Amino acid sequence: MAASTLAAQGPTYVIRGGTVVPVVGAQIPNGTVVIANGRIQSVGANAQVPAGATIIDATGLFVYPGMIDSGTELGLTEIGSVPGSTDTREIGDFNPQDVALTAVNASSELIPVSRVNGVTTVITSATGALMSGSAALMDLWGWTPDEMAIKPRAAQVMSYPSSSGGGGRGGGFGGRAQGDASETASRQVRAMRDLFADARSYAEVKAKVAAGGTVPNAPRVNQAMESLLPAIRGEMPVIFDVSSIDQIRGVLALADSFKLKVILRGPRDAWRVADTLAARGIPVIVGPTTQAPGPEDPYDALYAQPGVLAKAGVKIAFQTSSAADVRSLPYNAALSTAYGLDMDEAIKALTINPAQIFGVADKYGSLEAGKVANVMVTTGNPLDVRSNVKYLFIRGQAVPLTDRHTKLYEQYRARPKP
Repeated sequence: MAASTLAAQGPTYVIRGGTVVPVVGAQIPNGTVVIANGRIQSVGANAQVPAGATIIDATGLFVYPGMIDSGTELGLTEIGSVPGSTDTREIGDFNPQDVALTAVNASSELIPVSRVNGVTTVITSATGALMSGSAALMDLWGWTPDEMAIKPRAAQVMSYPSSSGGGGRGGGFGGRAQGDASETASRQVRAMRDLFADARSYAEVKAKVAAGGTVPNAPRVNQAMESLLPAIRGEMPVIFDVSSIDQIRGVLALADSFKLKVILRGPRDAWRVADTLAARGIPVIVGPTTQAPGPEDPYDALYAQPGVLAKAGVKIAFQTSSAADVRSLPYNAALSTAYGLDMDEAIKALTINPAQIFGVADKYGSLEAGKVANVMVTTGNPLDVRSNVKYLFIRGQAVPLTDRHTKLYEQYRARPKP
């Protein structure tokens, strides 16, 4: 992984005296976390303090793993109204070969804004097309996109067509008449199935050639087909941006036909089939919960859904969807705790759950020895808007808690008084 290349033989830090929240175990009052060489070396009440370490007194504070946003456009867009700063969509409906990481602006002003509130890792991807290419899982620290990357191709991103005009993140058809939208959706679903069928055939031919077989008129290397191979083989998950129950059912049928490893993102109606999703082991990325409910939805549907899914046994994670709102990630989860989501489950949905969903739980998502040292020290529960991040580490590096907001605050606070 690229993460290992960025973690230098830097200083050793010892965070001690605070309440350590490892996420995967009980809280440790007056605990100690030792960080060295980009990794967590030890966690516990009696962890040994290495000689020469930089000591951080966390008395009265709390120590958490960094938070993970499971759906953003961070690094791909800066100012929505300025086209030159936005790179979230390519021409055409089918672009499986696109790699979002290559377009990430590592110097985006929105990255430090997100870090200051404890978000250390994100999934970023293009959206809007039926197949938008691969999403990148990346840490919010590094000079270049390659340095930031954890998984440059973490998942293939798709938007399942909607006939109602209410699709998730680009899956709808605006103000078209119902008949036109339904016909367009049916045609696009067929095209999507055909593309997967072609990719499956391509994979079979490639496997036969690799085994030494002879295939008459074997196809040339095809970038789109090559990009779909990991999904067809079940090696890469496919994120489906959906909203309605019909879209969810369509995705499940598609998954059955092509043996896809599916992640649902942004569904408003997932609570209606929570038991089915739990039985099939399909994770759901919920949010943003700060949206208004639909005109025909129960008033609390968006806010209560994460709790309903979690209680049914569905693994959930949270997204903010945009780039500018990533800093508000914990408050999306906090809103759901007021409508039935257990607080511990909410913390897991921001840390260990997304790490498991994207296959990096051996390195991310909790405070355990051997894991990448993405750690935040806060004044309280990060879901509480009154809490502040006092110290932040990404890959074992102490990250300055400054951004455009803090710089402007200091600048205008120091202006001459009349």
